[in-house]
Amino acid sequence: KTPGGRRRNHYDKQLRRVTVARPGAAPLVFATNDLQSTALEIAQRYKERWGIELFFKWLKQHLKIKRFLGRSENAVRIQVLTALISYLLVELHRQQSSSKQSMWECLCVVRATLFQRVETEMSAYRRRRQDRATIAHLQPSLF
Repeated sequence: KTPGGRRRNHYDKQLRRVTVARPGAAPLVFATNDLQSTALEIAQRYKERWGIELFFKWLKQHLKIKRFLGRSENAVRIQVLTALISYLLVELHRQQSSSKQSMWECLCVVRATLFQRVETEMSAYRRRRQDRATIAHLQPSLF
């Protein structure tokens, strides 16, 4: 309760306190409204949820989702799915190229070169041929 006597949290249903002992670390304490599951099941659910939380934290940090561009469920879903697709494409490229770079380094390269034209072998050949033609035109013939 607050000093004024009012409750801070207006949740009025029954809660259960679950404490999980961790070797070498402070115990974790959870409050849950799941009164049927065992403490082990609840701890496992929180552990799985923590992995999801860490993934979305990483997603926000590395794929630059600072805020959502829309407020509707569809807008948020599209933005998250676009970020996930970007992540998966970069990870796929990283694995197929047997790159030693970390995901973070690969994303930096993608960000820096995203809108640069990649010179293909054919475009390099055309450029060399054009350069030779220009040089041949500018250079006088000896015979």
